[in-house]
Amino acid sequence: MMKEAIKCVFCCSSIEEKNFGIVILGKYICADCERKITHLTGDDPNYDVYQGGLKRIWFNEA
Repeated sequence: MMKEAIKCVFCCSSIEEKNFGIVILGKYICADCERKITHLTGDDPNYDVYQGGLKRIWFNEA
């Protein structure tokens, strides 16, 4: 049986050896999305997208 690829909950990219990222409550976030999240400001147009995604992870809806 083949193991399912681990995918980022934001961009759906598969995990790569050189792009580990982080796992929060069992959900994977790639290094690129992690970098975007950590550099967001409140007035960034993507702020609500990432905030909503993190809420879904926290409340186990992702």
